[in-house]
Amino acid sequence: MKKLSELGLTGKKLVFQGILLTLLGLILVFTGVKLPTILIKLFVYGLLALGGIDMLLRVFKKIPSQEPIVVSILKLAFLLWLAGTDMVTDVPLYLFGLLMAVYQIFSAAINLITYALYVKDSIRPRMRLLIDGIWLAILGFSTLLASNANANFQFLYLGLYLIFYGLSNLRDGLFFEKELGKNSLKRRVRVPLPLAVAALIPLGTLNKINAFLLENSEETASEAYDIVKENSGASDMTVFVHVAQDGVHAVGHLDFAYRDKVYGFGSYDPSSEHLFGAMGDGVLFTAKKEEYIRFCNQDGLNLLAYDLVLSEEQKTAVEQKIREIEEWTYTWQPSADLLSKDKDGNPQPIYAYQLQSAIGGQFFKFKSSKFKSYFVLSTNCVLLVDSVLGSAGTAILSPKGFIAPGTYQAYLDREFEKPHSLVIGKKVYQASPGS
Repeated sequence: MKKLSELGLTGKKLVFQGILLTLLGLILVFTGVKLPTILIKLFVYGLLALGGIDMLLRVFKKIPSQEPIVVSILKLAFLLWLAGTDMVTDVPLYLFGLLMAVYQIFSAAINLITYALYVKDSIRPRMRLLIDGIWLAILGFSTLLASNANANFQFLYLGLYLIFYGLSNLRDGLFFEKELGKNSLKRRVRVPLPLAVAALIPLGTLNKINAFLLENSEETASEAYDIVKENSGASDMTVFVHVAQDGVHAVGHLDFAYRDKVYGFGSYDPSSEHLFGAMGDGVLFTAKKEEYIRFCNQDGLNLLAYDLVLSEEQKTAVEQKIREIEEWTYTWQPSADLLSKDKDGNPQPIYAYQLQSAIGGQFFKFKSSKFKSYFVLSTNCVLLVDSVLGSAGTAILSPKGFIAPGTYQAYLDREFEKPHSLVIGKKVYQASPGS
């Protein structure tokens, strides 16, 4: 392990982030609502002080103001009343508890739905999903029913999350340089970002690229976001993050290419879908890489591509995993009779049929395995990429097993910052104009 002074910029950043998050988590664990209560009161006292200073300056005509003095007096009186009542802290703490409860119930639902799918498909192990679903549901509903929203317990919950997330960052930072050039197949569990945060990452990246292009109109997205490490050699594998400005693709979608062949997973059979399309039969597809990129761009999708280089041992592991997944499948033929609607509400052939007709994509359903049933919040597109790339020893594995596309993108971005990691390049394939 290198000394902090020898770490690269990203390593230092991760170390300091880890320390700060861990300390904040410890404070919340041991103080509960005390720290948030103090911070809220300090905020209100600060507003009160600024309002008092503003009033004094107006009285002595030191500054002009377009706000009627009666309004300023009423605002100051309200702040004085607010500072003297418990409502100033009780309401924010109660709302925080409610938000945490909703998130816990949401997480419980993901676990329990996934457990039900595993039972249906005879997938084991699965008991952890049931246990997690039950205790999260109990915690969430008990918080909703409590008069004080279990604020102390919820801050304990948040504190523990920050501690584990901080320690995960601290570990990554301290071993940031040591892992350079290391081709280990060992998987590491890491604490993921909350789903609500991870969902914003793909669109956030696209918005940054678009903002850059507005200021640098002479460049294209491919020129502005095409970075390859020096002396890195040819890539063996590419992970694609699909993103669009609106619709379901705003939260991202993942697939990957190995040896110029794209592999993707999703719910591509509308006749099997239910729960508003969130569940259905799991479908694997394959297509030629370059043709697939053009097809996606013409369909209005931007592809954020991350190129990886693999050792011979990792290539063997990846190929073995792909063969294993293919052995679980049987050929499925998309029907021309199945119709969906385009963005204008007009009927059109389903996506799978379009992909097959346009570029010869092949589709397969599953006889068994976790891929047999698709669920947008667990057994989703990320499961395929993580299963295959995970065989090469990537460290993205979540203790819950649920990974959002944005979490995976954040991991790939972090790996790219390492001078000698598996991720050697990234670029964008921009959606065709008018698509």
